[in-house]
Amino acid sequence: MKVFVWYRLILIILAVVILSACKRGGGLQIDDPVPVVNLQDFHGKPVSLPQDLKGKVWLVRFWSLECGFCDKDVLLGLEQLYQKYKERGFMPVAINVSKIDPNDERLKRFAKLTYPMLVDERGLVAKKFGVIGLPTSFVIDREGALREKITGEAGLDEFEKLFTTILNKE
Repeated sequence: MKVFVWYRLILIILAVVILSACKRGGGLQIDDPVPVVNLQDFHGKPVSLPQDLKGKVWLVRFWSLECGFCDKDVLLGLEQLYQKYKERGFMPVAINVSKIDPNDERLKRFAKLTYPMLVDERGLVAKKFGVIGLPTSFVIDREGALREKITGEAGLDEFEKLFTTILNKE
């Protein structure tokens, strides 16, 4: 009986230590400035973050064509939100965390998107942001600081609420 109590106590302490380590982690935390990174879009055009989005409120969505948990329709919906809010300074950014084949038929559905679709082939940028699973999304303010982080899937309504909260503060 005493062994069982000690065993449970050790498990509880271990869980607390692990959860505490995960809470801070090596990734971005609220109010942290986003890392400076350079990527290319699906067409090979270079994009520098956060420099190229200075003065904008942006939503960065890390995803992959290979990700079974990533709702690809969200990327199409972000185009609608971009068109609705771009005059107010909103910019979505999608970062595919895997190598892409420009001839992949699945990319055709994203051809009409007008916001940046970037490629992080080796996942180095995702690592700088602290992404541990896909999809993961970040809302960044005009000064380049993290305001929200969503691990897992979220609906367009939730994204809109998060970034419009920042837009409306002005």
